[in-house]
Amino acid sequence: MPLTDAQIGECNERYLREFDRYSKMAETVYEKCLEIVQKKLTVRATVQRRAKNPKSFVDKLKKSKTRERFNSIDEVFNGISDLAGVRIATYLESDRNIVVEEIRKEFSGRAADGPEIEIKDAMGSGKHYMATHCQVFLLDDELVGPNENLRGTTCEIQVCSLLAHVFNEVEHDLQYKPLNGELSDQEKEFIDQLGLLTKAGDITIKRLLHEAESRLQGRIGAFADVYDFIARMRIEMGLADGFAANAGQLFDELMHLGLNTPEAISQAVRQDDPQPLPAIAQAEYAQLKAFMVADERQADLLEDGSSDVLLVGVLRSRLQQVLEYHPMGRGIGRPSRLAQIATWYRRMQDAPLREN
Repeated sequence: MPLTDAQIGECNERYLREFDRYSKMAETVYEKCLEIVQKKLTVRATVQRRAKNPKSFVDKLKKSKTRERFNSIDEVFNGISDLAGVRIATYLESDRNIVVEEIRKEFSGRAADGPEIEIKDAMGSGKHYMATHCQVFLLDDELVGPNENLRGTTCEIQVCSLLAHVFNEVEHDLQYKPLNGELSDQEKEFIDQLGLLTKAGDITIKRLLHEAESRLQGRIGAFADVYDFIARMRIEMGLADGFAANAGQLFDELMHLGLNTPEAISQAVRQDDPQPLPAIAQAEYAQLKAFMVADERQADLLEDGSSDVLLVGVLRSRLQQVLEYHPMGRGIGRPSRLAQIATWYRRMQDAPLREN
């Protein structure tokens, strides 16, 4: 039978008691999503988070469709997916799938095969909603210490383009939350026009970013930001397609090491070697990859064709500094991916000594 007013009241009281937990879940997932777009993929995007407003929660329960959907309080909390929510809005529509694939790797789901992913693109004439919804849980090794109470708590991550987000919000507020009756034909026409402009705007943004990168490739001197770093070093390294992967974390590391120009990076990698920068870095990368594959542990930690190639090249002369900047051990927490690669590089260097 549908939810009663008394049950809705109990749902409200329970949600108010548990609101802090959903807020913490949203914040934790938000931090991970920032890491994905800024450090791992290095794509232009905005990330937002929120726990569902208690009033909005109650208003949703009072709607007839929601009342009929649930029969108990437990069903409500097991069935409403967005009590904790995060939105990733990429500048480019083409980056949406890349982000979703990384979410698959970084979160778990109810099933063993990972998060539940649902593409909610509207199909048909006059329909323009475009977004992918990901229902996620934290990984087991993250459910320790302060996060222990997040076990079993889910978060909905919505991934869409920045322009699609604008359209989705306008359409949702006007079409699905009509305050003063049904929309007029003219309002529906304007919504349709906005949807078409959204798709045209995505093409414009793509061209704009391409032109911006072309301009950055002609710069000299210190890097202005991570996108300047990617624009110049991807050409320098001959890794035009995949260099942006993991470049955010590498850029931060290079700035800490004082390697803020292409010339400084080249000198750190080449030292006195007359070979060109890409050849030295690729050879060093291939040696480390072979060592890790032979050891049969963490062989997939490195990503071929990514900025990892440059990272391994830099470790030739800056390994000790990197390890000192990323101390590892009991009580320090999970080491970063970059620190793990540096540790493997040290093991490779020490391997001949152990064999002797």
